[in-house]
Amino acid sequence: PPVDGVPGTAQYVATAAELSPTAEHLKLTMVEVGQGDGFFVTFPDKTAVAIDGGPDRFAAYRDFVTATIKEGTRLQYVLLSHGHSDHYTGLTTAIDFLPKDCVARVFDPGYDRPDTPGYVSFKTAAGCRYQTLGKGMSLGLYPSVHLEVLNVASVPFPMVDGTGINNTSAVTYLRFGRFAALFTGDAQTEAERILVNERAGNLRANVLKVGHHGSCNATATSLLSAVAPQYALISAATPNDFGHPHCQTIGKLKTQGVHWLRADSNGGVTIETDGDKYTVTYARGSVDDPTCPRNCASPSDF
Repeated sequence: PPVDGVPGTAQYVATAAELSPTAEHLKLTMVEVGQGDGFFVTFPDKTAVAIDGGPDRFAAYRDFVTATIKEGTRLQYVLLSHGHSDHYTGLTTAIDFLPKDCVARVFDPGYDRPDTPGYVSFKTAAGCRYQTLGKGMSLGLYPSVHLEVLNVASVPFPMVDGTGINNTSAVTYLRFGRFAALFTGDAQTEAERILVNERAGNLRANVLKVGHHGSCNATATSLLSAVAPQYALISAATPNDFGHPHCQTIGKLKTQGVHWLRADSNGGVTIETDGDKYTVTYARGSVDDPTCPRNCASPSDF
């Protein structure tokens, strides 16, 4: 389908058999990578983009990408949301599958971390294929797919710390026909506020990747209202030291009437769409698992 229609209004259907057998199909997979993010988007021609690659502690992302490549998928692009190891580690292996050219294929916000060996390995593997993302940039990855960078920062804010690096996250909006998905990396309240202030009327999406693994300092009520997703994806491990997803986040999803799936209790999740309808499958468990380790002591919301 062409990139037209009202984004975020694709219809949910129960099975892939209800999708058009003649239209192009796109697949979005949340890989179960533990306490991190690892996503993989396959375009209709079986080319693909990797969006974050998890901590790769158990080689989960590497194994997923390797198996997918063996099935005939051709990885063409790699996108790192921000420079934290639970997002970039598995991407170094993914980069090995990219074409050996100097076309811009590996993207991140541009916050350099030269004293961090893992990040240095990521940048070294990218080589001449690396390019810094810019706010408002559109990535022409496939003719009928629109991928736009809605927010990104090359300098940590509000402080040069973990939260500051989280807020450099590239927030990307993927659109395929009437289907849309919003990827937020680990963006927290400060970055989300900028996004909502600038783009509130243009954020509607069927699927929202919940910010910062379900932290209480992300996925603000105003953002949820603007996106109005039918499904939220939470990438977190159980157990984890952070209490993700926090009970405040689960509460916000309930209040907004959003269904959610989570890597810790549902395993890998795949969304397939023909641009007009979409379906969701998952490895185990049930939708809307309300389990949450704890409230966090200092939540933020707006």
